[in-house]
Amino acid sequence: MSTKWFSAMCRFKWLLLSACCGIAASGLTIYYVLKYPKPTFYGEQFILDEWAPIMFIQFKPITLIFIFLFLFYTSLIQHFQGRISSLSSEVRRFLMIISFLVATASIYELFFNFTLWGALMVTTGVANPDILINKFPNPQTAVSIVYASKIVLLIFAASIYSIYFLYRIDEA
Repeated sequence: MSTKWFSAMCRFKWLLLSACCGIAASGLTIYYVLKYPKPTFYGEQFILDEWAPIMFIQFKPITLIFIFLFLFYTSLIQHFQGRISSLSSEVRRFLMIISFLVATASIYELFFNFTLWGALMVTTGVANPDILINKFPNPQTAVSIVYASKIVLLIFAASIYSIYFLYRIDEA
């Protein structure tokens, strides 16, 4: 009985962490969407402010949103580890293939963003990467390169963690 109770408490801590991180990420997102309701390009509202909680450490709201979303996702799948491990090995293998596909596509986009970032900084002479935007393929839907890079990195990190998570289940 005590083992079941301990196991339930361990799963509950993952669910609690996931819920707190999801609420924090949602709250930050809503706050910045309301604070800057008319951005000139996608993601602008998440890169305009800069926080410096400790000397020499600075970050933007998108960085904190990135952290909270990653913790939300990883804690949530940890909570459901028992259910995921009860899926057939074929389903888990399919999920691993999908995770690898997402990781591959996102690493390509990450390389693209950093290449574009560097090229724009060199050709425009801009030293502040926060003002760089990607207008391709449609200038009407320009996106902040800083914002896009962090979102793509989040997708890559979540997919790599998913591969690790599924591999760990299969090895157990």
